[in-house]
Amino acid sequence: KMSDSLFTMLMTKKPGNFAEQIVYEDDKVMAFLDKFPQVPGHTLVVPKVQVEKVHELNEETAAAVGIAVAKVAAKVVEATGTDQYNIMVNNGKDSGQEVPHVHFHIIPRKAGDYSASWAKSIEQTRTAANPRPDKLPDDGEFTGDLKAIRDKIRG
Repeated sequence: KMSDSLFTMLMTKKPGNFAEQIVYEDDKVMAFLDKFPQVPGHTLVVPKVQVEKVHELNEETAAAVGIAVAKVAAKVVEATGTDQYNIMVNNGKDSGQEVPHVHFHIIPRKAGDYSASWAKSIEQTRTAANPRPDKLPDDGEFTGDLKAIRDKIRG
């Protein structure tokens, strides 16, 4: 059995004033204000079951998380007065995940606070080993590597 993640510990033990951070809870999901917010209202939506990545969630939990993300996003919009926000999830250390327990960030945004997107961060670290793929074709059938990856994703 893996050891409890920081989020599992917080959700089960609720140390110190952690209860103050909680903004939503149901039987499968908890949402709480990020301890180190990027902006006011920065909220995390976290399944109670401890898995590291989105694709490791079972369908029932994934559905519950999706519903909770939508509900909490609506509450964040109401609370912050902005209907502009990012919903972000990092899957694995190389994507920027710091706590190995899947979690969705809801980050309210407003005019003028946008600096670099995830796409820009990929561009800024682009190397010969990480070339940018070509734009997808506008017509005709997909072929080669593009067809192969598309078919693999389709299953």
